[in-house]
Amino acid sequence: MRHQDFWARVISLAVAVAAVGFYQAHALQWQQAMEANQQEIADINAQNSAAESGAVSYQDGVYIGEGEGFGGTVTAQVTVTDGKIAYIEITEASGEDAAYLDKAQQIIDNIITAQTPEVDTISGATFSSTGIKTAVQQALEGAAEA
Repeated sequence: MRHQDFWARVISLAVAVAAVGFYQAHALQWQQAMEANQQEIADINAQNSAAESGAVSYQDGVYIGEGEGFGGTVTAQVTVTDGKIAYIEITEASGEDAAYLDKAQQIIDNIITAQTPEVDTISGATFSSTGIKTAVQQALEGAAEA
């Protein structure tokens, strides 16, 4: 009788461990799919924003701007080529948390795709991405053509 109780518990434990493992594997796949969908939505929104706002032409050159991020001032260097935003580099963000800054830099691709800093901030790095967005906006103020 005692052995039967032991084996019943072992089997119950094995079933529980298998169920948790199955759940974790599927939860990770679901999370990765959701993140991919969010990025696709952000890309579509950036493209729609650019189409709605009309084509903005900028004067070619390199422009510097600053914005307040999560940990302080973020400095961005924006390169404009052929009247379009060609490249954005974060040149200073020493007060930013590295993990937040890495995630926030996803906004750079959205800005370049949309050709405007008027894009959504990055979820999970809202303050850091807002700092980048503001720095780019400030830099582009000097590049705007009438």
